[in-house]
Amino acid sequence: AMVRPNQVWSTDNTYIWLVRGFACLVAIIDWYSRKVLDWWISNSLGAVFCKDCLKEALRNHGRPEVLTGAET
Repeated sequence: AMVRPNQVWSTDNTYIWLVRGFACLVAIIDWYSRKVLDWWISNSLGAVFCKDCLKEALRNHGRPEVLTGAET
């Protein structure tokens, strides 16, 4: 059971459709608080964009016990 912040984080990404193409959104979420710890938006989905978002969340919020991708 989740009993405190920074116990379990999850990552998720999605496309946001725009008039001329799309943008990609990645978010880091704390499962306990349901708080979005960090998010980035980009005009392309790439590993660097996602890694940078995670690095910023780690720098600002510390390290979680568990990091998982979102389940569908």
